[in-house]
Order: sequence, then structure tokens, then C-alpha cells
Amino acid sequence: MDLKKRSEMLEKAKEMLSEKSETENAHKSGKKTAYELMNILFDEGTFVENGAYIKACAENTGLSDTSKYEGVVCGYGAIDGRLVFAYAQDVSRINGAFSKAASDKIVNLYELARKNGAPVISMFDSIGAKIAEGIDVLLGYGKVMRASAKLKGIVPQIAIIFGEACGANALIASMADVCVMTERAQFSLSPVNVLKSAGAKENIGSADFNAKKGYVSDTAKDENDAVERVKRILSFLPSNKLDRNVYFGEKDNANRETPEIAEISANPEFDAHDIIKALADAGIYKELQCEHAKAMITAFAAINGIPCGIVANNPSENKGMICAGGAGKAARFIKLCDSFGLPVLTLVATNGFNDECEAKGKPASESVSALASVYAKAKIPLVTVNIGEAYGSAFTVMGSKALGADVVYALEGAKIGVLTPPSAVAMLWSERLYGENAPIEKRKELESEWELYMSTPLLAANAGAADDIIPYALVRAKVASALEMLSMKNEFVNL
Repeated sequence: MDLKKRSEMLEKAKEMLSEKSETENAHKSGKKTAYELMNILFDEGTFVENGAYIKACAENTGLSDTSKYEGVVCGYGAIDGRLVFAYAQDVSRINGAFSKAASDKIVNLYELARKNGAPVISMFDSIGAKIAEGIDVLLGYGKVMRASAKLKGIVPQIAIIFGEACGANALIASMADVCVMTERAQFSLSPVNVLKSAGAKENIGSADFNAKKGYVSDTAKDENDAVERVKRILSFLPSNKLDRNVYFGEKDNANRETPEIAEISANPEFDAHDIIKALADAGIYKELQCEHAKAMITAFAAINGIPCGIVANNPSENKGMICAGGAGKAARFIKLCDSFGLPVLTLVATNGFNDECEAKGKPASESVSALASVYAKAKIPLVTVNIGEAYGSAFTVMGSKALGADVVYALEGAKIGVLTPPSAVAMLWSERLYGENAPIEKRKELESEWELYMSTPLLAANAGAADDIIPYALVRAKVASALEMLSMKNEFVNL
């Protein structure tokens, strides 16, 4: 055996894995190669590739050229010290084209992730399938989808769209728990040019379009920004559904008082982001789908070192009224938290349901019932705080005691009732209005009286719908205590 010649052949093969000219072409188009993406994703020096030489083999008597390498790089490494698996479509190799061999590499990666209980990060930028492979490439897509589906709820899956993600690639990206998209990327089921010829809007497939529609969880300026956002999201999630380790490490005092909440909520149209910031450790939280259904906020945070999900009505956006999009957004988020054992803190401040949403034909009742169902079935700790208004069935579906919340608090200034004061006065105190033509001053007087006596949190507490009425300054301390008390619920709920 000529070991020297074989060594030379292997060195040549290694060089071809990241062929210089192809790398330069990627850089000219402002993109990074898969290896460069792996290096910014993982802790320095920890990336290990799997299946590096698949199809990078001799054909007859010579080596295959770069075009024969598969357009995906797979491997594992450490992110902030913990094991994570990842694959990246490589624009420097046949423009990241998907093939049967590429699917085999990806499926093998999913299997390794399942065996080791570690998250999977998928990175997309591809011209699509190798059409010449025919049905084989379609089977490959199906195998990847099946592998992703089998991991759903077992380990976190995060997709990053750096460039083009159309057709089956878009489907695979959408199967992830969280999807982050860069500003220059394109994401749609059909190619953008096809959609435009069918009358689609100019920006369809763009990051802005997908963010507003709620098709992606977050958007980023570029590759580095996207990776940093993914790392922040991952810091709130466990490695798998059985993992109870806490990776979020910001320090804060569990009993830190929050008097600022009184001032914030004094404005009926307050911004709930300010409440979340007051409650979260070091004021740090990570919101998902912030451009979609803005009257509902979904975010990760940690309270006294315990990572949790936060669902909040946002009165600064249409009085926090619940629409189909907001209900669906909250339901998906709670389901994600339930999959991985994250407690959910619900902050209630809503004027009710958005009638305009249903009037325009959107499936409001279906989305809201899905939200109620997710709360009712959740096995995770559920803590609810009524911050502002909470009228009608909206009070019930937002993590109420009746739906299974473990602990429910109401702030001293919360307003809870079956109807809003104007509706209640019109329906129940009509005789006191002296007819429909009563002076405006008289109406306002009766509405204020109803709000003072009939929308008080004390009535909710009397009915057992609230465990306690708490002062503004103690909200964080009370929530932290409840989360600590409920920390073993995941272990015992099924016994």
C-alpha cells in the first residue's frame, strides 16, 4: 500500500471540503459558508462534523470535484457549555441544494440528538432540491420531516433562515419550535416569483412580512445577530423534556419590591412590556413574535433564577383585547412551555375580545377555545396575576382558576367582572338610567359606581377566583414564591 499517495489523496479531500474559490464566491454575495456559521454558533473549538466525506469519494480513478459534495454540513458542539446538534445548508456547495444523501446526513443527526437528549438547530439557505434525483429527493424530504416530527416536544428545535427557504425547506423550518429569520432572507412555500405572478404583494416572503403574519418567531439583521438571538432563546430552554437544570444565570433578589408597577398600571393603556421588565431577573426577557398580534405578548424570562414563559395582554395595543391571532400565538407558546416543563406566568389586562376580528371572518372562537384548551391541559406550573381590567369570558380564558391555574393573584387596582361597566349599567341598571336618553353625566356616574363596587377584585376573591389580593410592591416576591412552591409539580402531577 502506498501510504504516501493515500495520505496525499486524503489531504486533497480535506481541502475540497471548504474549497477556496467557492468560499470566496459565497463571501462576494455577502454570505457565510456552513463552516463559518458553525464557528459563530458553537463555543470556540467545540464543533465536530458528522458525515463530512459523504459522496466526497473517488469516482473511477479520480476524486470527485467540489460540485459532488453534499450541500449540507452536520455536526455537534457546545453552546455555553452544553451539547447542541446543528446542520447548515452550505451556499458554497452547489448552492445548498438538497439531495437524498443530504437527507441521510440530517436524519442521522436527528437520531444522535434523540439519543443524547440535546437541542437541534437547523440553518437554511438553499436553491431547493436536486431535481435530477427525482423521487429519491422527495423521499429524502419526507424522512427529514418525519425525524423532526418524532423529536417534537422531546428536545427544542430552532430554525434559522439565512437565505432562501422555499418549498419543502420552508415546511421543515416551520416544524421547528422557534424560527428566526434574517432581513435578507426569503421564506415561503412557493417561490416568490411564482407568488408575485399570482398577485401577491411585493414584500411577500420577506422577514417583515413573515414577522407580522406570525410565521417566524424573531427577525435579525444578519447571521451574527440571528445566532445571538438563538443563543438567548436557548438559554431559557432545557436541553430536553426531562432536563431540570437551569441555564439562565442572571442574579436578582427574589424579594425585590416592584412599586413601579403601581405607576405603570395607573395608565389604563399601559405597556405590559414595562411590567414584564419589572418582574424579570435583571429586567431581562426575550419576546417571541413581537410583530404579530401585538395585543398579546409571549416572552421568556427568569424569576428568581427559574426560567418561565410569560403570556400577557398588552393594553397599549387595542386595550389588550384578544383576537384570533393573539389567542393562537399564546396557545402555541404555552404548548411549547408545557412540552419542556417551563412554568407560565399569565398577566391579565384585557378589555375583552376583539369583535372586529370576528366581524372580518377570522376564526376567533376556534382560536380562543384552543387557548382555553391548552391552559386546561397544561401540566406545568401556572401562575396568574390580574394586573388591570379583566371582563367577561376573556377573564376565564386567560389562565383562570377555573381552567386550572395553580395560583391566581389580583392586584389592588384590578377590575374584574362579567361585563364592562358601560355594558353592565346598560343591561342591569337600566331603570336607574331613566331611559336611554339619560344625561351623559348620569351614565358616567353609574358606570363609576359599578366599577367601584361591582368590578372589585374582592368579589373575585370571595368567589375563589383569586387566592389573594396583593399590593403592587410585592408582585415579584409573590410570583417568585409561587414558582418556587410549584417547582416539583412537573414531577408529581402524573402520580
